[in-house]
This record gives sequence, C-alpha cells and structure tokens, in this order.
Amino acid sequence: METPTEYYGVFDASPDAEDAEIRSSYRAAFIGAVIVLVLVPLAVLIVTRTEAESVKKDVAPTGTMLSWVAQNETDKRTFLIGDYALTLSSRAKQSGERVAVLHVKAVTGEEISVHGQLGYPIPSADFGVGHLDFRTPTDQVIFTTYSGGAHCCTKITVLELFKGRWYKIDLGAWDGGPLAEFPEDVDGDGWPDIVLHDDRFDYAFAPYSESFKPPRIFNIRQARAIDIGHAARYDKLYEADMDQARAGCVQHKNAACAAFVADATRLGRHDWAWRIMLANYNRSSDWDFPTKCKVALVNESCPAGRAEQFRTFPDALEWFLTDKGYVKH
Repeated sequence: METPTEYYGVFDASPDAEDAEIRSSYRAAFIGAVIVLVLVPLAVLIVTRTEAESVKKDVAPTGTMLSWVAQNETDKRTFLIGDYALTLSSRAKQSGERVAVLHVKAVTGEEISVHGQLGYPIPSADFGVGHLDFRTPTDQVIFTTYSGGAHCCTKITVLELFKGRWYKIDLGAWDGGPLAEFPEDVDGDGWPDIVLHDDRFDYAFAPYSESFKPPRIFNIRQARAIDIGHAARYDKLYEADMDQARAGCVQHKNAACAAFVADATRLGRHDWAWRIMLANYNRSSDWDFPTKCKVALVNESCPAGRAEQFRTFPDALEWFLTDKGYVKH
C-alpha cells in the first residue's frame, strides 16, 4: 500500500524553493487545497483497507460442521460457504456477558443476524451450510451455541432463505453437543435428518447419569422444523435403541424401562413392551416420579395445589408417554 509520502513524492526544501514559494504564495494555497482533497479520500481508503484486512476470510465446504472461538473481544471471521458469507463475531449483552453473533449474507443480497445464548464464558459457535430442505433451491445454515453448565445445553438454530426472505427456525436447547456432524439422510428417502435424543426423559425416572433417551428426529420443510420420528421408515433407529433400553429394563432400571416402552410404542409394539416393563420395573425406587397438572399451565407452571404426584412407576409412565406424544388416545 502506498504511503502519503510515496504518493506525493519528496518535496524540495532548498532555499531557492523557499524563495520561489514566497514569490508564488498562491501556489501554497493551491497545493494545500489539493492535499486536502486528495489526502482525505486516501485516509478513508486506508481505514477501509485496514478494517477489511482485519476480518479473516476462509473458504469452507458445504455439508460440514465448523467451529469458531473468539480470540478476543474484537475478533471477527468470515467464512465463504456455498452462496453465503458467514461472519462470526461477539457482542456484549446488557448483563456484560458476551455472546457469539452470526451474520449471513447471500450472494443475492439477503441478510440476517442471530446471536447465541448466554452462559459460556468464551463466545463460540459451531455452524454449517448444506441442503436440508429439498423443497427449496437454497442451502440452509445451522448455528449452534453452548451455554455451559452441568448436562447442558446447546441451542440449535436453522436459518433458511425461503422465497427471498430469511427465516429463523428455533429447534430449542439440547443436552451436550448434539450435532457433531452435519445432518445426513438416515432412512434412505433422500431427505437429511436432524437426529437428536429426547431430553424430556432426563431426570423423569432416574438421575441424569441413569437416564435413557429415545431418538427424536426432525426434518426442515419450508422454513419449519417437523418432528418426523413417528414415520415407519425410522424403525431401524428405534429398534436399535429399544434393544439397548430393554437390556437395562430387565436389570430393573426404571429409566431404561421408560425408554424401552417408548421405543416399542413407536414400532407398534406397545402392549408387548408394557408386559415386559411390568415384570421388571423397580418397585422399591424412591425417585420422585413426574407430576401431572390437573389444569392448564399458567406461565409454564402448574398453579398451586393443582399438581398430582404419581405413586407408582406404571401410572407415571402411562401419563408421561401420552403427554409427550408417544401414546395416542
């Protein structure tokens, strides 16, 4: 880059030049005007170049989960993936904590920004670009951030450019790091599947370390997340999980029995699994089973005195599987 001295050259400061400048004082004004007119745009150019050069740019492939960790408060990095430019940075919230921020711009000009969740001391994110929705010609963006803390939580957001407009699809927060790889088609229908685990089973019938969680499967379709796990084409996933959970159930582990019956119900084998559960569940468990609210929740909480505590594991499980959509009445 040219410096101001290189751009304008070295001026003659000899006595003859000084005398000539005095005799031609109007030239000084003229030169000063030229310097102002040229130097100011040059200064803007220098600042612009500096700012642009401070943002690291990388070209990355589609169909891959990538990671970014802020090196400092001003760290910013841009990834060129497919038809999108993804810029990762961080900003401070009102609490003073910093969160990861993702800005996405398509080659067609549409832009969107989203921020991650609070909790983790160093702003970071995992992200990827790929085709999740075959009803649209564009790729989708996955953005995940981790809150930190025991057994928690990765927030998953999918961004979809649909009919010229960006949509933010919130899949919620999930235990641990649920998306180590970019989603792939697991059932052979050609549609990528987001395969997670049903965190609603955590702590329901046992401590976290003893909990079993059936698969939970989503597809992205026209800017919506669809819970598609009830489809028969996913039977192999549920069969594999069912076999593992059954092994725990016959060892009298209630959390395993719960997942076993849930998996079997997805496969249309509820009554068979229920009989096995009744013969093997732990009747002496002192775990507090889930409670049922007898009325509609108020601000996501059950009004005082309206909660029902189940006394037996089968009663609690029957209600739980119905409440979570595994059993249809």
